[in-house]
Amino acid sequence: MIANRRYCLLLIAVTLLAWGLRLAVTERFVGLASAPDPADGLDQLDYELFAYRMSIGEGYTLDDGTPTARRAPGTSLLVLPMYWLFGRSYLAVRLWMTFLSAMTCSATAWVLRRSCGSTAALWAAVGVAVNPGLFYYAIHIWSEVPFCLFVTLATGFTVRSWTDDRWTERVLAGLCWGAALLIRPQIVFMAPFLALGTLLCRAATRRRFLFEAAVQTAIVAAVAAPWVLRNAVVMGKPTLATLVGGHTFWGAHNDRTFHDSRVRGLWITLSDIPGGNVALPANELQQESIAWRNGIDSVRRNWIAVPQLLAWKLFRLLTPFEDTVNRAVYWAFALTWIVTAPIAAIGFRGLCQRDPVLGWVLGLQFAATVLCVLAFYGAVRFRHAVEPLLMMSTGVGATALATRRAEPCAPLLSDWRQRGFERA
Repeated sequence: MIANRRYCLLLIAVTLLAWGLRLAVTERFVGLASAPDPADGLDQLDYELFAYRMSIGEGYTLDDGTPTARRAPGTSLLVLPMYWLFGRSYLAVRLWMTFLSAMTCSATAWVLRRSCGSTAALWAAVGVAVNPGLFYYAIHIWSEVPFCLFVTLATGFTVRSWTDDRWTERVLAGLCWGAALLIRPQIVFMAPFLALGTLLCRAATRRRFLFEAAVQTAIVAAVAAPWVLRNAVVMGKPTLATLVGGHTFWGAHNDRTFHDSRVRGLWITLSDIPGGNVALPANELQQESIAWRNGIDSVRRNWIAVPQLLAWKLFRLLTPFEDTVNRAVYWAFALTWIVTAPIAAIGFRGLCQRDPVLGWVLGLQFAATVLCVLAFYGAVRFRHAVEPLLMMSTGVGATALATRRAEPCAPLLSDWRQRGFERA
C-alpha cells in the first residue's frame, strides 16, 4: 500500500502529465487557439456554435437564429462558462477541454482506490493519462471528454451511495448521471438492464436496489426536465435531441450498410446513402420523422441480413483496427487496445471479487454500450466513451500481473534484506 501523501503526490503528477500531454498534442496537431475544423468532425462545430450563441443571449439556436435541438446540450453548456468569461476564445475552450480530460485521471483513481488499493488506482490513472483513445478526443471539442469525466464520477458516487448510505453521495450520483445524459443520451440504454437487475437480484437487496435506482433516476429526470420542457415548448416535442437519433439510425441502416462489406456495421453520411441525397425539409421534426421512417423501411426490406449486420456492429466495436486516413491514429488506437484488452479482462474479474458493487455498475455501463451499438452502429468511439471504466479493470489487472511477477522473487528479496540487516 502506498502511503497517502506519496499517493497524492503521484496522482497529482500523473494528472499534470496528462494535461501537459493533451496540451502538447493539441498544439502540435490542431493549434491551441485554432477554430474547430470541419475535417475533424462536424459534431464539434455544433457544440461550439451553440455555446457561443447562448453566450451572446441568442439561446440554443443556429447561425440564422432558428431554435434547434439537433444535439443534446451538455457539451455546449460546459463550454458556455468559457465564453462568458473570455468571449469567443478558442484557446480558453481548448485549455478547458484538455483540463477536463486530465481530471478524469484523478476521478478514475478516486473511484478505484477505495476497494482495490492505491497501486491499482495509480495504474488506472496512468492508463487514462496516456491512452490515445482518451487524449485524442481532448484535442477537439467533442462530447467524449466531458462524458468520460461525468460517468466516472457518477460511478464513484453510485458505489459510495450503496456502501455508505448517504444522501449527499446519492444526490451527487444522480446529478452526474443527469449531466452525462445531457452530454450523450446513450446512457438511457442502461434502463433495461436496471429493470433486469431488479428481477435478478436477491430478495434481501431488491428493496434497497429499487430505492437507489428510483432516487437517482428521479434526480436524473429533474436535471433533464428543463431541457425536455424547453423542447416541448420551442420545438413541439419533449425530447433530448431531434435529428441525431433519426439520421444516425438511417445512416447505419440502409441498402449500402446492409450489403457493402466496406461499411457494413458502420454509419455513413446521407450523401453516401443510396437515394439519400435528396432535399429534406428544414423543420427538424419532419427531418427526424423521415430519417426514422427510411431507416426502419430499410430494416424491413433487408430483415434477412439483420443478424449479419448486428454481428458486424459488435465487430466494429471490439476490433483494434478501424479505417482512418490518419495512420498514426490508426496504429495508436490499435496497439493500445491490443495491449490493454487482455489486461482489462483479467482485471475485471479481480475487481468484481474485491468490489461487487463497482463491478456491477461497470458491467451495467458496458452492457448499455453494447446495446447502443446494436441499436445504431459500431465504432471505437463508443468504446472510448467508457474507456476510463475499462482502465479501472486494466489497473487492477496490471497490479495483479506485477504482483505475480514479483512473487517468485519474494524469498530472494527477503534473504537479501535479512543479510543486509545482519551486516548493519
